[in-house]
Amino acid sequence: MTISIKELTNHSYVDHQLSATLDSTEAFEGPEKLLEIWFYPQPSDIPTNAKGEKVTLRSIPVEKWVSILNLVKCEILSSKSTTLMDAFLLSESSLFVYDHRLTLKTCGTTTTLLCLPYLFEIIKEDLGWDFKNLDEDKMSPFKVFYSRRAFMFPSKQKSIHKNWSDEVEYLNNFFCNGKAYVVGRYDERKHWNLYVTDTRTDIGHISDDDDETLEILMTGLNHDCADQFVSNRIITNEQKITDKKPEDDADDEGHLLGYNMTRKTGLDNIYLNDSKSAFHHDAFAFSPCGYSSNMILDNQYYYTLHITPEKGWSYASFESNVPVSKISNNKQDNVDVLMKVLDVFKPDEFCLTFFSKIESNTNFQKLLAFSKMIPDYKKKDKLVYDLEDYQLLFISFEHKKD
Repeated sequence: MTISIKELTNHSYVDHQLSATLDSTEAFEGPEKLLEIWFYPQPSDIPTNAKGEKVTLRSIPVEKWVSILNLVKCEILSSKSTTLMDAFLLSESSLFVYDHRLTLKTCGTTTTLLCLPYLFEIIKEDLGWDFKNLDEDKMSPFKVFYSRRAFMFPSKQKSIHKNWSDEVEYLNNFFCNGKAYVVGRYDERKHWNLYVTDTRTDIGHISDDDDETLEILMTGLNHDCADQFVSNRIITNEQKITDKKPEDDADDEGHLLGYNMTRKTGLDNIYLNDSKSAFHHDAFAFSPCGYSSNMILDNQYYYTLHITPEKGWSYASFESNVPVSKISNNKQDNVDVLMKVLDVFKPDEFCLTFFSKIESNTNFQKLLAFSKMIPDYKKKDKLVYDLEDYQLLFISFEHKKD
């Protein structure tokens, strides 16, 4: 599953000016804030509006997503669209928009949660969706997740994001029926925070299909591995694209170098695409260093990577909702995915989280068992949470000392 050079010229949207001026020189907070909102259980549950039309999150024009992201303090670099989703590559990570749900992942000193009031205002005005619980004067969509690893530089965060308790208070004041968790070793500031709301059972039809998400958060990247994501924005003759028009997206050096980094590191071959599903790729190399990419499989699943390679605070994240068994025709599992990701970065420490709706999920059980056998690493923590209709596995590791 190797990316094609054509992926550089079929963006739905590209901000060339922003791509040319982004700079990542200063110390950067790699760990992301991850917000996932399911407004309805599935697209078929979306009601028609007053005009008898069924409009969705994907009906919201890009200009309004830009306004929402301005409140987060990040911007859209480019986007790719399929028949089922829109994937936005941001100046600080990614946004994925489906008809009925969205995932917003932002790093640095972004103010992710501060976009919530305006977001819900837009969906009410543009889509006619009103999730206000009048009894509690709070919002009550189908399901909300918010999570993040402990920050490396918490004092640099803005507003409520300086500490977890303020974030939880803000979320509890905005959403109904939320629960907060601190997962892992709090004393070492390597823990992981999670906020989740109760699932609304009175809104739409809850599917029996599984929903799985794998996240791998890595620190202390191997120096040689991290160097693969350093760029001086000088494109060699071997890297240039021939036979292209001057106005093509390929003229964007950040996207071209991102494409080259993806090919060189093999990040486009993490999954065995034995099903021959459609594959789309959007990557960007920051100056002087850093990398972000969105990969779309089967027009509806994504995996996304964000890398801060600087020595002293190096960090890489991998997040995926790809059903690996389906895409590979049962020839690959998430243990193999984990090992491929670790081979690219060789971190000193990492933690993984895995969500699944089905307790007997094969990948859940394999990751649980394999945690004792990862070469060159020793397990620090292994925790399993029963979160109503989801099972959560959290495992942290550190590299064995010579």
